[in-house]
Amino acid sequence: MITEPHIEEAAIRSNVPIELYYCSELGMESFSAKEFAQRDPFSNPEKFEKLFARLQIKDWIVPTREDGRYQVPDKAREAVRQIIQAGDKQLIQLGLESNMDHERLLAHLKQIVLANIAASEPPRKWAVATRFHVATRISPVIVQIRECLMDLVAYHDDAHLSAARPYFNEAGIVWSAFGRVWRDSMVTAEKIAEALAFRGYEAEHYAAALLAAVEGGWLETTDIPGTYRPTSKGQAMHDQVEKLTDEYFYRPWAIFSQNDLDDLYGLLEKLREQLHAVKKPA
Repeated sequence: MITEPHIEEAAIRSNVPIELYYCSELGMESFSAKEFAQRDPFSNPEKFEKLFARLQIKDWIVPTREDGRYQVPDKAREAVRQIIQAGDKQLIQLGLESNMDHERLLAHLKQIVLANIAASEPPRKWAVATRFHVATRISPVIVQIRECLMDLVAYHDDAHLSAARPYFNEAGIVWSAFGRVWRDSMVTAEKIAEALAFRGYEAEHYAAALLAAVEGGWLETTDIPGTYRPTSKGQAMHDQVEKLTDEYFYRPWAIFSQNDLDDLYGLLEKLREQLHAVKKPA
């Protein structure tokens, strides 16, 4: 919320497609629907194909000999680097000057990131290894903290997908539909399509996904037409996935003592309070 408005403004000023920035979390070496599905199996592959066609026109990506795969040239990576740094600049200007607390927080976060990289699989470390990194060891501390936190978000995605993918395989849309019903039993295919419009699917697709979840024993119909609720099987599956996600994600944290964990938690809370208290720059 602090950095992205400035990243978007910088993209407009520099005539850089903002979609390139969003894709940077999926990697900036090559693009393909198959690769993107490694981290985002819940979006319509056709959405990516349409995006690739638009980016190719301006040579932001270049088709390779491998069908459906595109190489990302240096100019695109540098453009994304510059607009991300525009967001980082605003973060630096918030007045959160480096202090011992921030240095200590960064040290803890770097330990976690390194432990994640060294951890055995599962989870498969696709997201955390592939995402486009901009901060370096000489970047301001607050910028390095943000990069580490984004690495933790990516690793959590890796953990969740490693836990959940055996249940939905290639049918990510079924998992999305099940998840929306698990949160709200009054939701319908139309409401799911509206809430998840950015995924690129229509209501009819979610209607079919809901029926597939019923056939799989995850959901059952209710007395209200078009609505569903999780079955005991679906609830048990959801609980197992959440348990495995936490197990995978937190396993590397065993490197910390309880005192270290308490210190990390306190530092994160303090940073959150600082960020909430800062007025957004004009």
